[in-house]
Amino acid sequence: MKRIALIATAVAMLIAATAAFAATQVNTYKATYSFSPKSGGSAKKPVKASFKQNIQVTPGTAGDRAGVLLNIKTTIYGLKVDGKDFPTCPASQITSSDTACPKGALVATGSITAVLGSPTDPTTGASDGACDPLLHVWNGGQGKLVFFFVDGAAPNDCLSGAITTGSVPPYPATYKQVGKNLVVNVPIPKSVDYPSGLVGSLESETLNWKGQSSKGHISIASVGCKGSKRPYSTAFTAAPITDATQSQTVTVSGSAPCSK
Repeated sequence: MKRIALIATAVAMLIAATAAFAATQVNTYKATYSFSPKSGGSAKKPVKASFKQNIQVTPGTAGDRAGVLLNIKTTIYGLKVDGKDFPTCPASQITSSDTACPKGALVATGSITAVLGSPTDPTTGASDGACDPLLHVWNGGQGKLVFFFVDGAAPNDCLSGAITTGSVPPYPATYKQVGKNLVVNVPIPKSVDYPSGLVGSLESETLNWKGQSSKGHISIASVGCKGSKRPYSTAFTAAPITDATQSQTVTVSGSAPCSK
């Protein structure tokens, strides 16, 4: 009977610990998108579109840095992307810089703000400093994107110059059409999450995606609205700094004006 009681106690403690983790959100998020023009277009008359993506990440626990982002998956209604009829720059073409890439292959530009720190101590006091590089996104071919960090206007914008352009290799992402939605999936590799033996905590990301036209083709086309709105959602998968196996996915949804 004593052994049964001990086992029951252990199981109860395990359930309580799991419930406590589930009740604690690793991060909280804000994701907003604005589109230009607001015209929805149609499948027969697509409209060239550009949009701005703005992400904000806040730690779920006060006094800690934000948890490690493992994946960002964005779904946008009424957009269609053509990568096959435009210049490309695959990851193999990017080494210590992306200056050799054709300008027409650049599909988005922006920046991030992040903090790097100890992988064993999640508190803000264990931070080694800020890392705020620019971010380039290249057309890798139909269904493929390539992300690459570059130095910003300040030469020492990442750990006072300890990490510079090329220190973090380019990393791939994908996009596809799912029904009337464009789905962009960006897995975050270890080379981004754990640079120089530290762990990165994303605080914000801004990307400006610009549509292009060439020989009757449109790189980012709006092909419809849902009523007078363009719904979107972003699913963030993250884990605590000290335990990357305990991942958690949170989805943030919204919509932007869209006219028929």
